[in-house]
Amino acid sequence: MTRRTILALALAAATASATTVHAEQQAAFLFTYDIDRGQQAAFEAGYAAHLAWHAAHGDALPWYGWYVTSGPRTGLFVDGTFGVPFAAMDARPDPAGDGADMAARVLPYAKARSYSAHALWPKPSTARSLEDRRPTPELDAYSLKIPPSDVAAFETALLASTRAGKGRLGWTWYRLVGGGEVGTYLVLVPRQNWADLAGRPADLAGLIAAAYGPSPDAARAAALVKSVEVETWSYKPRLSRLP
Repeated sequence: MTRRTILALALAAATASATTVHAEQQAAFLFTYDIDRGQQAAFEAGYAAHLAWHAAHGDALPWYGWYVTSGPRTGLFVDGTFGVPFAAMDARPDPAGDGADMAARVLPYAKARSYSAHALWPKPSTARSLEDRRPTPELDAYSLKIPPSDVAAFETALLASTRAGKGRLGWTWYRLVGGGEVGTYLVLVPRQNWADLAGRPADLAGLIAAAYGPSPDAARAAALVKSVEVETWSYKPRLSRLP
């Protein structure tokens, strides 16, 4: 084996290792806003202008915008960036200027409600629409809460259920790492329209079986979940930026 071949193999191995680490560390950061009554048009104009600020400053992060259109938080605006390293939030251009522009253009018409950080959980995920920058018109967002003492058993059971194969349901799993209760998971299910809900199971064990195929582990994982809440996010291309 020549030295050139050895170097090429070493470089390929290092690249593969770095790619794996990057995939395991992919993050999502979410922000939510309550829009003041009667100020939606002004909010949207200000938010679109703020996205233009990001473009003018060379921000490489993708920013998605949604309205919550079903569930207790209906009317809330959600924005977020997905498929980036955690360090990308530290390295974004001019954070102080970003905050000042947001305060000037957007916050006169809305109140910041929450900020949370999430880690992509790749193993149980069967879709990565946002990481691939392919947003769908609708997302069903499931918030799962597991007692902290049951987290390890839940993850073991869920991963065991993936061995059954791959079903028809595509979903993406995230572990909450900041901004909420320990043992919280966000699960995003992309869809095109309301008709896509036809035949989708309403219970968690059924959803797990729809994603991976029937397995006794699905019921075991579902039994460890304390609560599940689902809402719909409707994508707004005008309030998004995917560089």
